[in-house]
Amino acid sequence: MTQLEDRSTRGQSMTRLTALDVTRALAIFGMIIVNVGSADSGGVPALIVTVLHGRAAILFIVLAGVGVTILASSLRKRSAPLWPSLCWRAAVLLVLGLALQQLPTGVNVILMVYAALFVTALAALWLPTSWLFAVAAAMTVLGPTTYILLHSVADLQGDAASIERHPLDSVTSIVLTGPYPLIVWIAPFLFGMWLGRLDLRNPAVHRMLVLAGALTAGVCSLASWALIRLTGEPDPEAIAADHLLLASGHSQMPLWVLSAAGTAAMVIGLMLILTPRIGRAAYPLIVTGQLALTAYCLHLVAIALLVRPDSDSPHRGLLVSAVIIGLIIALCVAWRAFAARGPFEVLLRLPNFLTR
Repeated sequence: MTQLEDRSTRGQSMTRLTALDVTRALAIFGMIIVNVGSADSGGVPALIVTVLHGRAAILFIVLAGVGVTILASSLRKRSAPLWPSLCWRAAVLLVLGLALQQLPTGVNVILMVYAALFVTALAALWLPTSWLFAVAAAMTVLGPTTYILLHSVADLQGDAASIERHPLDSVTSIVLTGPYPLIVWIAPFLFGMWLGRLDLRNPAVHRMLVLAGALTAGVCSLASWALIRLTGEPDPEAIAADHLLLASGHSQMPLWVLSAAGTAAMVIGLMLILTPRIGRAAYPLIVTGQLALTAYCLHLVAIALLVRPDSDSPHRGLLVSAVIIGLIIALCVAWRAFAARGPFEVLLRLPNFLTR
């Protein structure tokens, strides 16, 4: 009986992991569509880009939080070192992110804040589950408020960290002022870590994520719309207190963080429900999600090599996105036929000499 229960538990754990892989692939696809397409042209293609703008990246970060929690649990069970693994991954992601930022893509690379979040996870992993959720909720308000205060007292540039900038400027960009400021993006990351501590094998949790996530996303978006209708559109040129009303993508404001995190929870819940039902048809998405770092890097290289579609032909943006997504899926499936880890995922593995 115990053996049957163990097999059932292992099967449920594998289903949970593959569902997260599928969700990770969807986050990558969403970021590809946003980075290639344009929201300025109107029509259905622009609507798709607008809906995904900011939400795909938040989903990616929430999944990072879930992944760190699962990784930490796995390392502890094997009595493997935790802090060297996280620090090594952070260092690799930082170097890789700075290198990718040099490509002529016009895209702000997310990997630098990803690296910083891995470092903060070293402290967050010690928090009790209830505290983890409480800190995430607090940072949802404190992070954007600090962001507004910083911009109100100084003329700050929102440029991404890069090799050309002074190291202190790059650190400031990653933590405070850049396109993915740590003080704001730590909230969805901690929320993801909290999700990772839930029993994601439980169907009741799946339904809770879908319902609570959809409700949160809808209420926050509706609240933003209603408040802006009452008070007027905030000045896009001056980041001030009126920006707290915004729920638009990458506004760095609480209503956006909550709405996007709610959407992320909903998508994760849906994939936990649907992936087992899809069966073998989900394999290409599972593989792409397992090679998410490689897929992310490949899409930036593809954007650098391809001509970005003009804003007056939005359908081309979706077409180019579909081509890139198709090529990435094909490459990931082909690679996995010969190797267990992707070329960039191998870099994340802690070298043996650091484990001694």
